[in-house]
Amino acid sequence: MSYVKLRNHPKFPQIYISGPSNRFKLYTPNLVTGKKVYGERIVKFKDDEYRRWDPYRSKLAALLLKDPDTSFLERNKDWLYLGASSGTTVSHVSDVYPNNLIYAVEFAERSMRELLQNTSKRTNVLPILGDARYPETYAKSIFTKVDLIYQDVAQPNQAEIAIANSDYYLNKGGFIIIAIKSQSIDSVSKVEDVYRNEKIQLEKGGYDILESINIHDYAANHIILIAQKK
Repeated sequence: MSYVKLRNHPKFPQIYISGPSNRFKLYTPNLVTGKKVYGERIVKFKDDEYRRWDPYRSKLAALLLKDPDTSFLERNKDWLYLGASSGTTVSHVSDVYPNNLIYAVEFAERSMRELLQNTSKRTNVLPILGDARYPETYAKSIFTKVDLIYQDVAQPNQAEIAIANSDYYLNKGGFIIIAIKSQSIDSVSKVEDVYRNEKIQLEKGGYDILESINIHDYAANHIILIAQKK
């Protein structure tokens, strides 16, 4: 394990960085000492362990490197994570919010088995086998309102899914962050038109679009929308 000098992220104090400000690397405090989740690098700073957060493996990390204006990580939040997969990004969110809950919904049974394995020692992560298109089906597993919904699902009706889950679980004034892959929605229409239609649906559903951020450098054909419930 190597030693790296870290410092607080200038905007998100729960995140740590190393390197020059124009191309820094991201780290989160390792909630489970000595445990890797996806082969990431573990480093030591002072007396604590930190995990390197790979933006090519995590769209949320890519978003942070794009320097969003919205300070959605500033305070303690309970999260609903839709499309948790094997737990790569979920594990970093777990690091950032050790005293809060992350409800992690995943549809694929194989990914769910990996998610369970990767989060078994993370007591703030609650894996849920469920289909994000039908939020009512896992209502019994979510026993608090959440402050943020993060969504990364390869479905054609992504805005609709986000709104449906928000109606059930999101606090007023809460955030929705959606990683939108244009080809999952419509592989024929122009990319700009696909993104525009998703924004319109969110606005019609009662959400303010705060930011639209291109993360093509890290994930092809993806943007991330940050919206807030009115």
